[in-house]
Amino acid sequence: MYLNLMKPSQELEMEYDFRYLADYEAEKQDAETLWFSVGRILEFKDISEAFQWITTQIYSINQTSPSPVSLEINNFAIKTMNRFYKVVCENESLNFFLEKSEELDKVLQIFIRINQGGTKLSYSDLLLSIATAQWKKLDARKVIHEFVDKINDIGKGFNFNKDFVLKSCLVLADIKDIKFKVDNFSTDNMAIIESQWDQISGAIHLAIRLAAHFGFDDKTLTSTNAIIPIAYFLKTKEIDESILHSKSHETNRGNIKQWLIRSLLKRIFGGTPDNLYPVYRQIVQDNGSTFPLQQIIDRYSGTNKSIEFYQEDIENLLGVSYGSSSVFMLMSLFYPLNHDYEFHQDHIHPKKYFTPKRLESLGIADSETRDKYLARFNKLANLQLLQATPNVEKSAKMLKEWLVENKPGTAEQQQYRELHLFPAGKSLEFSEFIDFFDARESLIRTRLHEILNVKQSAPPQEAPEA
Repeated sequence: MYLNLMKPSQELEMEYDFRYLADYEAEKQDAETLWFSVGRILEFKDISEAFQWITTQIYSINQTSPSPVSLEINNFAIKTMNRFYKVVCENESLNFFLEKSEELDKVLQIFIRINQGGTKLSYSDLLLSIATAQWKKLDARKVIHEFVDKINDIGKGFNFNKDFVLKSCLVLADIKDIKFKVDNFSTDNMAIIESQWDQISGAIHLAIRLAAHFGFDDKTLTSTNAIIPIAYFLKTKEIDESILHSKSHETNRGNIKQWLIRSLLKRIFGGTPDNLYPVYRQIVQDNGSTFPLQQIIDRYSGTNKSIEFYQEDIENLLGVSYGSSSVFMLMSLFYPLNHDYEFHQDHIHPKKYFTPKRLESLGIADSETRDKYLARFNKLANLQLLQATPNVEKSAKMLKEWLVENKPGTAEQQQYRELHLFPAGKSLEFSEFIDFFDARESLIRTRLHEILNVKQSAPPQEAPEA
């Protein structure tokens, strides 16, 4: 960093002209320019040495410059040096220490900790700056910021950031060490990423489109990291947009959807997931063009990163409440959500009627029975996924009344019952809510056991192998 001692900054918000310059840029000296290396202020024993230095420099300029330094500029230079010396060396308003280590990663961590007063910069901001300096043809900063905006506009919207993109680049480019540290953003690695940027960004974009196709958005995609293995599979196997609709990719869509839901429900990307990506990469490489769901399940069975489900898992999930992202994920396992509609969580029996006063007015006189209604109405077995428009139309109408109005035919009603997993032979009358709820919960339990191949009981957890 250099300070021009000769004149103030031309920027309105800056009084003095501080700039980061290469040494050759700072060599320029004339009647209006004298760059002073700010770190050199610490070398002066007292203010007289600082004045002696500036007097010598101005004398030299006057000897070589066509026009001498004016009295006004000379006075400004002396006052600036005087103020700078006092601020740093006498008032001690700046804290500093000398970091002798040349390890850039350590220096960046120190900078982040002490940079509290200026513009907040994250570690990824600094890594992105390094990437920008390394890329030869593309402006990494511009490209990645624009890409983040682009992927966040997919479907109903997502909440990805540059950290996600930078991590994805390391994984998808098959960089051996994918940890967030400066050494991994070397010139060689950045050259690989830049050369593969079109393939990397295309795979990430397609993976997010696929997640949106399954109905996910920023609220239900509870870990953006879960997208990275999907993107790696798509890039490695050179799969194009046909994955979204083609019948030939039906198995892939099913495996990817189930893997995504399993991993999110089990929260395997919590903490530091860096150890997962190399293993996922190897599993993808070792298998064919079908997403290796079962191989991943087998690989992590019995570890704390397992995506297997056991009876106790299902019982816990049956107790999730309205508004939880888990509701969407569980429901989407047995709903055919292979399109880009917007889905709402909806109470099958409207929650409007589940207050003590309204229950009593509807003939639920027994307080113990009312408590059972209130304990159940907001749970999974009284919830369904409806497209946005039908959900608005349904509003707070009683279930049986709404179904007769909107699905007047017997076949239509039966189809609706089967789609939303209503138990066969059970009344839809509000007075029979508890019986309906318990029967549907049992039906959901059975279906989840089938889809997730639920095991009896979980074995003791082991740490996954690296």
